[in-house]
Amino acid sequence: MNETEIEQRITFEALVPHFEKMREWAFFTTLVPITVVVVMWSQVDQWMLLGWLLLVLAGIGARFVLTTAYHRQAVHYQNARKWHVRLLMMSVYLGGLWAIAVFAFYVPDSPPHQIFIITLSVTLGVGSITSGTYWLPLYFVYGVPILTALLIRFALMGTLPFAALVLMMMFALLASFSFAKKLNMLVRSEMRLRLESADMTHKLEVKSEELQDAVYAKSRILATASHDLRQPLHALSLFIDALKQSDSPAESARIFRRIDLSMESMRKLFDALFDMSRLDANVVQPELSHFDIAQCLAELRDEFAAKAEKKQLRLIVHARSDAVWSDQALLERILRNLIENALRYTRSGGVLLTARRRKATILIQVWDTGIGIPQESQNKAFAEFQQLERPSDEQDQGLGFGLAIVRRLCNLLDYPLELHSKVGKGSIFSVEVPVGEIASSQVQHDGSNKPSWHASGQCIVVIDDDMNVLNAMETLLASWQFDVIAAPSLTEIQDQLRTSDRRPDLILSDLSLNGADNGIEAINSLRNQYGDPGIPGILITGSTGTEQLKLAEESGLKLVQKPVRPASLRSIIQHHLSATTPLSDVTV
Repeated sequence: MNETEIEQRITFEALVPHFEKMREWAFFTTLVPITVVVVMWSQVDQWMLLGWLLLVLAGIGARFVLTTAYHRQAVHYQNARKWHVRLLMMSVYLGGLWAIAVFAFYVPDSPPHQIFIITLSVTLGVGSITSGTYWLPLYFVYGVPILTALLIRFALMGTLPFAALVLMMMFALLASFSFAKKLNMLVRSEMRLRLESADMTHKLEVKSEELQDAVYAKSRILATASHDLRQPLHALSLFIDALKQSDSPAESARIFRRIDLSMESMRKLFDALFDMSRLDANVVQPELSHFDIAQCLAELRDEFAAKAEKKQLRLIVHARSDAVWSDQALLERILRNLIENALRYTRSGGVLLTARRRKATILIQVWDTGIGIPQESQNKAFAEFQQLERPSDEQDQGLGFGLAIVRRLCNLLDYPLELHSKVGKGSIFSVEVPVGEIASSQVQHDGSNKPSWHASGQCIVVIDDDMNVLNAMETLLASWQFDVIAAPSLTEIQDQLRTSDRRPDLILSDLSLNGADNGIEAINSLRNQYGDPGIPGILITGSTGTEQLKLAEESGLKLVQKPVRPASLRSIIQHHLSATTPLSDVTV
């Protein structure tokens, strides 16, 4: 709650009892002007008295109507200002009428009537300090005009006693003003303290609920991950056992394909967990660029074409060539998750990808003819682990992180995200992305001009304290014709490098190593050893810890999450080696 809201709430809560009091005392406040008319009937023009009385009674009646309506309406601090202004106008009106009465009904030749008017004005003026306690402007527009009118009337008398009374009235006016201000400050400060305390208590309660939700979410992660990871692991163990007993090449090839599918399922689950961890750790930093959204959607269509065809669904793109200003990798991840979600829950029909300009933004939408999302479930659609009824033929269920990642990435990029859905009709997911510059988005998408690499004996250093992983990496890289030097620690790697007299062309290191070492320090130590900070380094980790992910992000090194697909690893190695390999060593 900001300062303006606090002031609004203080004024609102201070005036709530005042509105109630004005309504309850409306009848008794009519007795005062009637008493004035009765007392002054023989001293002042009677028509003037009656006219003044009618005006005052009209003001009191209007204030009663106002306070009654306020009592019946659902007024809260955010919409109370108009009611406060109306009450203030009523006070201006009545304060002005009483100031006129004090000035006009003062009888110089009748001491009893003088005393009556003086007593009445002082009582009304000083008594209005209580209104100022609720809201100081109420005192300024009601009590101050009455006392000022009396002061001016004394000044017009022109005698020494009245001049003394003028000085005394000025002192009384200043004293009452100071007292009203201090009393108002005291009341408001107490209310501020109470509101801030209540607000702090509410924030603590919300924080406590968030922490409880976080603990519950972690428990659900463990429970869900444990279940969903056991499925491909169980299938994998069965396939491996079947492979051992297979004598048929065709059967072995079929089992290998099944093994690959199980591995792919596990990778997707780990990728989802890793993405959520990186977003939780706030280590994902957008890298904005201009690129063609139509080309981007076309590539995503090609990527999912086989899956759509397998389910006999149409996958269509409707977009004109237009530039967007975004992080292409993150935007593609958003759209990829939306497309996967659409294909997963669509039994017939298809999925449509559209992009159209809206002034300064491009509206990107993913339409599907799927099962739809019930209205009561749409607010929870982007929460973790929220999964709809899965079609019976759908095996790739996942952890339910897809839409949660979409929401977090949209929040990170500050993109509006909307969902419209009807059960049995389908869903529309909409994302708005800033417009980019056409000239800056002219990027060559033809892969024929990209250089390809060959190992040609390049030396890759591998550091991993898990011997199974170390042996597997050494075997894989050697099969790609690399010269591999592998060891479980930095010290052993340094010893082997001295013996072999080789200089590393690339360093692959696990982020977490035994002892005090970590992969960042290992890579930097080897760079210092050879006096070359440009030696490419890649971190590979199975950790999802926030601190470790932040440390890796700050290092500037490429971070790869285990398990990594061999094709992805090869692509990453290619990128790092081609960035440092002389043109003469690159084949095209």
